[in-house]
Amino acid sequence: MAGGTRRALRGARTVPVAGGGGHGVVVNGPSCADGGVTRYLTAGRLPVRDLTCG
Repeated sequence: MAGGTRRALRGARTVPVAGGGGHGVVVNGPSCADGGVTRYLTAGRLPVRDLTCG
């Protein structure tokens, strides 16, 4: 489902996390997701490409 949503939303990014349990990976999961998400929420800057944590 995430892949289809990403394709439908032009310019969107994904942050797949190996073994992740869903949308609750920021702060509660691996720290590799935190930086990109925090930059987006505080400055509106998307990562250049999808982030992969794992």
